[in-house]
Amino acid sequence: MNIKKWVTITLCSLLFVAILGVLLRYKISFSLPIINQKHLQHSHSHFALSGWLTQLLMVLLASSVSSIIGKTHFKKYNFILFANLVVSYGMLVSFLLQGYGVVSIILSTLSILIIYYFGIQLWKDMRRAPLQSPSFIWFKAAIVFSILSSLGIAMLAYIMATHTINIKLQQATTYFYLHFQYNGWFTFACLGLLIEILANKNIQIKGLHKFFWVYAVACIPAYFLSVLWLSLPLWIYIIVVISAAILITGWIWFFLQIQKQFQVFTQNLPKISKLLLGCSALAFSIKVILQAGSTIPSLNNMAFGYRPIVIGYLHLVFLGIVTLFLLGYLFYKGYLKALKLTCTGIVLFLIGIILNELMLMMQGLAAMGYYRVPYINEILLGITLLMLLGVSIINIGANKKSAQNKLE
Repeated sequence: MNIKKWVTITLCSLLFVAILGVLLRYKISFSLPIINQKHLQHSHSHFALSGWLTQLLMVLLASSVSSIIGKTHFKKYNFILFANLVVSYGMLVSFLLQGYGVVSIILSTLSILIIYYFGIQLWKDMRRAPLQSPSFIWFKAAIVFSILSSLGIAMLAYIMATHTINIKLQQATTYFYLHFQYNGWFTFACLGLLIEILANKNIQIKGLHKFFWVYAVACIPAYFLSVLWLSLPLWIYIIVVISAAILITGWIWFFLQIQKQFQVFTQNLPKISKLLLGCSALAFSIKVILQAGSTIPSLNNMAFGYRPIVIGYLHLVFLGIVTLFLLGYLFYKGYLKALKLTCTGIVLFLIGIILNELMLMMQGLAAMGYYRVPYINEILLGITLLMLLGVSIINIGANKKSAQNKLE
């Protein structure tokens, strides 16, 4: 199976993520007794990370490395991708039916083993590639962080299976998994793909190697930003503050380096890619600012004490940064064509993401003042329906064989 077909299949997974998101929002506002809320939530989150983001990143990273070794080399990854796809849909169904049960835990374990095997194969291929792309070191870090995050999900599965009642341990374990997934595996894989774009355009950034190491090392203690409520020792808090400062200054430096060669970077880049990559960069900027702000204990306690803000932050990374970047990358590589229909879907999806973030932040801030925003859950349901509509149109456009009405 070729790369284009894998991209099309994976976009269908995004559609299922959106459908589950709509069901989650519907169940908050209206009665839907046949579905367990917790089970639905687990199904949505696990499938979003495994069936959508991890699946697509595996496709794109394998494609990137195979393009250097030889395009036919990509075929060796078909079995891995197929296995991850089957396991991901298995998790979607099993979590929906039983939550954390025997089947879902077995499938979660298999998904971890699959990413391990993928990482080993990709690492071997990068080592024997005739040309060492500057993106490879970012891909390697992404693999390491993905493996590191799996320790969190393994611990979480154990806690759920044994019905261990320790809220702080459960939350700390969940945030460990999410941190190294979002800020490690997803972020470094996307930055690696961005470095690939820069390399293809012969854009060289002095100090890029040092930037990588500083950013990779800072990512590890940055986990404690998520668990400052554990009353950590002062020396750990100091390291966390330094890490947050490194992350924000490092991003500013990297952004300015690209800005210096902005015309070269945007040359021959589809307009829709410019829009998506620009929005992703803006979302990343907001994220590092929020991370820096969370070093203030009072702000950290407020942020992690209100569910809408936590959900808003997670969706900022999942949708605003990673998903938008990957969609922009797909247009850049030509795996998605800039048809009017597809671009219409992108715009609707983008509007939905922005409105979703604004409403979640409004809901969280209102909750701090013990105020309830009227019809907020119904509004959020409407927004998720808008995102579902956008993703549906994107999928229709992706399956459209004709390239008529292509945007210039």
